[in-house]
Amino acid sequence: MAYNKAWRVNYERERAQGHRRYVPAEDTRVRLQTLVDAHVSLRTIARASGLSDTSVGRLVAGEQRFVRRTTARRVAALRFADVFEQESGNVPSIGTIRRIQALMAIGWRKSDLEAAGVPASNLITRPDREWVTATGWRRTRDVYDRLSMTPGPSQVCRDRARARGYLPPLAWDDDTIDDPRAVPATAAAGPHEVDQVAVDRAVAAGTAGVTCETAALLTPDERLAAIRVLALRGSSDTDIARAVGVVDRTVLRLRQRNAIESMHPAAKAGPLRCLPVDASGTERLQRSQRLSSAGRDSTATPLAQNPGAAVGL
Repeated sequence: MAYNKAWRVNYERERAQGHRRYVPAEDTRVRLQTLVDAHVSLRTIARASGLSDTSVGRLVAGEQRFVRRTTARRVAALRFADVFEQESGNVPSIGTIRRIQALMAIGWRKSDLEAAGVPASNLITRPDREWVTATGWRRTRDVYDRLSMTPGPSQVCRDRARARGYLPPLAWDDDTIDDPRAVPATAAAGPHEVDQVAVDRAVAAGTAGVTCETAALLTPDERLAAIRVLALRGSSDTDIARAVGVVDRTVLRLRQRNAIESMHPAAKAGPLRCLPVDASGTERLQRSQRLSSAGRDSTATPLAQNPGAAVGL
């Protein structure tokens, strides 16, 4: 092996500063095993994590005692959505089923969802189906992201969904909805002990607008505590999400679910606009798709920056 002076100098500098380049691999192995238990292939995990198939296999088998710190952080922050985005075949259906049921719980009918390419009928009539195509998962995720904050047009659909025990979007976090182990908010266990040091680190990172190195290790209660402090201090949902290791939409839902008011100027400008219930759900959904397609081919403001366009406002 050729001698790499730059690598050696950097390594010695990190050692002198007390920074370990390698850490025990057990936490990384457990995280990878969770993905394997959810029937995600080693090749797909490798593609999403930036590791080789061989490295993933050795880690899962417990053949490596140590792993690079950067690799451990990358794997700890790996979400099911990141993994499924890399897949080209089939993926576990649990996240897709949860999204469909959540949309029906707020009034979106199967016909509305199927008009957007969501495989609603097959999964609702066969909830024991274990797999869905990666394309179907991505379509369902995109429609869910667009409609999960807007009431659907059908009260009948809401009533039926409630009778069947379907949970609304607020019951799920976007970064764990595909995780088979995820527990909905309505069935969450009682409060656990909060590590105030971990919360303070996340708060410091959010105040500075940077990513907290230990964000992936926060418990739900610690994450909520950090969100509460940062929101009251005027941090944006984007900065809060970066600090606690979730996406912006999850921060918004956690604030709404726990009645946490944001003191950020943009959040205080006015309440979230919701489309009133009407009988033209399918038409609005189709119009939303046309607007989305047109937005990708023009220089207009992207839908991500103009939520109103996603619901035909």
